[in-house]
Amino acid sequence: MNTKKYQNSFPLPAESPEKIDKIMLDTYFGAQKFYLLKTAIELKIFDYLSDSKTSKDLSSILDLDPVLTELMLKALYELGIISIASKNGETHYINTFASDNYLKMDSVYSKSPSISASFESIDKWANLSEIMSGSKNEVMENAFFPEIIKRMANDCKCWELQKTVEYISKFSEFKSAKKLLDVAGGHGLYAISLGMLNDNLNAFVFDLPDVTIETKKFIEKYDAKNVDTIAGNFFKDDLGEDFDIIFSSYNPGGKNPKVAKKVYNSLNKGGLFITKQAFPKLTKKMHDTLNNMEWNFNSFNSTGKGSIRYTFETDLTFEEYLSYLEKLGFEVLETKPVYELTEFREEMFPNMIIVAKKIN
Repeated sequence: MNTKKYQNSFPLPAESPEKIDKIMLDTYFGAQKFYLLKTAIELKIFDYLSDSKTSKDLSSILDLDPVLTELMLKALYELGIISIASKNGETHYINTFASDNYLKMDSVYSKSPSISASFESIDKWANLSEIMSGSKNEVMENAFFPEIIKRMANDCKCWELQKTVEYISKFSEFKSAKKLLDVAGGHGLYAISLGMLNDNLNAFVFDLPDVTIETKKFIEKYDAKNVDTIAGNFFKDDLGEDFDIIFSSYNPGGKNPKVAKKVYNSLNKGGLFITKQAFPKLTKKMHDTLNNMEWNFNSFNSTGKGSIRYTFETDLTFEEYLSYLEKLGFEVLETKPVYELTEFREEMFPNMIIVAKKIN
């Protein structure tokens, strides 16, 4: 055999496949964890682990393969989602505080609905070639928003709601406020929580008529007698008048100059406009690029979307929005990244809270 001739038939590439292999390994490992969590939630593993159980106990209760059940529980433990303890020489598994609060279906703070929604979203990536060919899903706002606010309510009350309300309550203008408006308030939990802190406050949640039907259910659930709804479309309708506080959180008009002007006109002089919105920028970071792709999988039937996630055609950038507020007659008192507000270490989310006072 001519060894030299054989070697020359397969010349060494100029670059090794290490980069490609690493991407594939990381992606595959991430997918394994994703579907592990998906399956654990679907099987209601965490609902059964409020009390400690062996893998044999759990596989018997749920009629699961005992070997795979043991390996799943070990993997969840290694991810830090559940804990282990030894009893009578056997390994028992039990929820951590986080999984008991956030992953059980019946928990007051369950994140299962929003996590399940992410499982549905990943299916769109499985059909990416069709979407790339023009098969976008057109979202009807009247059907979309009433459904999504239920998930948003579950999500926000896990942490961000309390931290935001705590932040707002420190302002003297809130303590003396008599009338508050939550623009596009959806579930109304911000208005409800702020109303609980100020007995003299009358709070109103402004949103689409179909959405306010759901809002009223939350108002009734929490017996919020000082909270009511106003049905309307903030792009078309006036917001009302004589408000001491106007609050807004993550809504499609949150960076729109026309909506900001309506807010200004509806506030009393000396009143506060507190808005919490995403102000994304074009970056070279992978998570931004992928999230921008996913944002463009759908189109809203009446609201013109921008190409960058969480943006719409008439939106202002963060710097432009602050400048516009000052031009209207606001004094910007504070701005803060929401991850600092919530005391999370995660900085990948481009969310900011702005507090502005009407001075003219």
